[in-house]
Amino acid sequence: MIRLACAVLALLLVASALALVTSQYRARERFAELEVAQQEGKTLESDGARLRSDRDRASQPAIVEAAARRLGMRAIAPDRIVRLPLAAAAGPAAGSVAAGGPAEPVLAP
Repeated sequence: MIRLACAVLALLLVASALALVTSQYRARERFAELEVAQQEGKTLESDGARLRSDRDRASQPAIVEAAARRLGMRAIAPDRIVRLPLAAAAGPAAGSVAAGGPAEPVLAP
């Protein structure tokens, strides 16, 4: 009877030791994954800061104008500007398809 109890206790001790080793191994894996994720987060944060800086620099009027010139764009002539009447810009109720009326062009050539 004592031998059986000792054998069971020995088996429980071995199982407990294996569970401890497995638990420690998983904890180390998770810690390594955490470090990788933290490093990736730092990299993404620095990329975000760089992109925000690039966006701010690219939105400056002189930069936009230079890029437009490289693309062959030019400023619009004041005589080609068409202003819409305020009533036409008020909303979709006047002459819209949703209100049941035909859709008519607002700008005339």
